[in-house]
This record gives sequence, structure tokens and C-alpha cells, in this order.
Amino acid sequence: IEAISLHLDPTVHLELNQKIIKIDREKKRVYSKEAMFGYDKLVIATGSLPNAPFDVKSVKNAAVFRSADDCEAIKNGIKEREVVVVGGGPIGLELLETLNKMPDIKKISLLIRSSFLYDKNISGESVKIIEQCYTKNKKITIYFEDEIVDTVIEDAEIKLLKTKKTEIKNPFVIFGIGIRPNIEHFRETLKCNKGILTNTFMQSEDENIYAIGECAEVEKFGFIAGHVEACTQQAKSAISHILQREPQAFEPKTTIDMLKVGEFNLLDVMSPDFGKDYEKVVISKENFVDEYFLKEGRILRYIGINSNVDVCYVQNLIEGAKEIEIDDLYRAAKAEGRGKLVCSCTGTYYNDLV
Repeated sequence: IEAISLHLDPTVHLELNQKIIKIDREKKRVYSKEAMFGYDKLVIATGSLPNAPFDVKSVKNAAVFRSADDCEAIKNGIKEREVVVVGGGPIGLELLETLNKMPDIKKISLLIRSSFLYDKNISGESVKIIEQCYTKNKKITIYFEDEIVDTVIEDAEIKLLKTKKTEIKNPFVIFGIGIRPNIEHFRETLKCNKGILTNTFMQSEDENIYAIGECAEVEKFGFIAGHVEACTQQAKSAISHILQREPQAFEPKTTIDMLKVGEFNLLDVMSPDFGKDYEKVVISKENFVDEYFLKEGRILRYIGINSNVDVCYVQNLIEGAKEIEIDDLYRAAKAEGRGKLVCSCTGTYYNDLV
């Protein structure tokens, strides 16, 4: 911990191991089980919690994938067991890639309720490429449209896992089925939906209480942060409003996600305006796919599998909000000679590195 510690200003008083369980808005106090703290302005940044159908801490051979402690539990628990990963989104797929490289694991089953991988909007062509990359060495089996229907637990250990399609004895089960805002202790005190509801300055219904990051929901946009950049911008908006120094309202921006797994690279560029209503153009050839999601002639999202499209160029098209012709998608600027995208934040490609 010392090696990664950050410098704190002498005016900052740090209290560790204090779980806040109550807010008294009238007296401007927060309470943990052991102590009470007063405030003038309160900023809540409690983050999120991983989803699981039961308390995995009470079962020896089950875990979520969120913290260093979770990783240690997985490392120590997988020996001589078939590993079962539940969830085919980004978290589940990244976990699957890591597990696939571990020599102690001989068999892995991926359970997915749906018929897609990564995202419900992805094309069948993309799903096929991703699936083949994972399953070609026969170590991984993917069960689409499957889910757990029963578990036999004895002595705090899952002895038998039953799904719609299979049964697995003495598994190690890892849940990668998303996250939820960590706000349960605040629901009685503050107005909440999925997260603590805020305005664009991250201010809750109480003018002296702010919420930022994955625990907050910006009511105007129905937005909950899922990227570091958005969390950082929300913190800046809250601070600027508290100090009243050129207050900066928060506004969601275009996001870029990257998933590098074995033989495939996935890039996802998405406008905050993307929703259910869209038309899609899919361009595929051999082992690559470009998917463009359009509404009224505007590109709102792009998903590429093994593509050499210049992602930063696509980002500019999305943020420019200009109407385009379908033929323009075939002439999209390429990152020729620059290699694969390395850093989406700076627009750096492999061959740009010195």
C-alpha cells in the first residue's frame, strides 16, 4: 500500500474503515457504526457493487470479479474445479480471457441468458468471430440462452450446479453480471432512482449534499457514470459548484471502449444520444466487421471487430453530429500504417510509439 499511496494535503483528515450508514440532513451529520462526523458540504462517492444472485462471501466456491480480494479468492479457489463464468458482457469476457491463460484450469463454462456476446446490439457476424476465438482450443464451452436454475449447497459449498442445459459438479462459480450503485444506506434520506439523483452540478435534492461517480444518476440525462473520464468530470463539476469558481455543468461525452482478447480486438465508440431507435449498417469481410448505428443520417455508435478504421475519425463524425451518406461509411478514414489503436484517450496508435 505504501508503494502506491498518494500524497494528502495536511489539511485533509483521513478516516479508514468507516462505513457510513446514516445521514442526518437537518443536523448535517453522517454516522458510521463507530463514529459521527459533521459537515458543511457532503460529497458521496461510494461507487458501485457487483451483482450476484446471492451473498458469495457465504459460499466457498463462488466469487464476483471486482476487487483484489476477489481475485485472490478466485486464484485460490479454482484449483481442480471446473470454472463457471456467468455473464457475457465486457466484464465476463475480460475475465474469461484471463482464466483461459491459467494452466491450472482445464475446463471453463460460460453461461449467458441471451444469444449474444458483449452487447445486445452486436451483429451475428461479430458474435461468431468472438465465439470462435474463445472456443477454438476446446477449453471453453459457451452456453447461450442458459442460466442457473438450481444449486445444491452443503457445508457452505456448491456441490452441484444445475442450469437449463447442463449440470456441473463441484464448480467454482464467478459472477460477471454487471454492477449497481452503492446507495442502499442513502435511499431513506435522499431522492434515488438507480443512483442518487443529482442535477448537472452533481447536487442532490439537498443543496449541501453532492454525489459523484458510479453512485450518482444525473437526472436530466438518466446518466450513471461507467468510465473514469466521466467520474473525473463529475468531480470537477461538483468542486467548481461548491467553491463557486466558474461552475462547470456536467454533460455526458462520447465514450470509447476497447476489448483486446486473444486474436480479436473490439472497439466501441458511442454517443450519449445512442438509444433503442436506430438503423444499422454492417460491413463484414473475412475476419473483420464494422457496425455503424445511425439515426436520421447521424452516426450514434460504431462497433468494430478486428477493424482498421480510424476510431478517432469515427469519434469526430459522431461528435460532429452531421448527416452523412451511407457511402461515406465505406470511405471511412483508415489508420493506414499506424497499426492498432493503443490509447483511445490520446488517439495513439501502435506505430506512433517511439
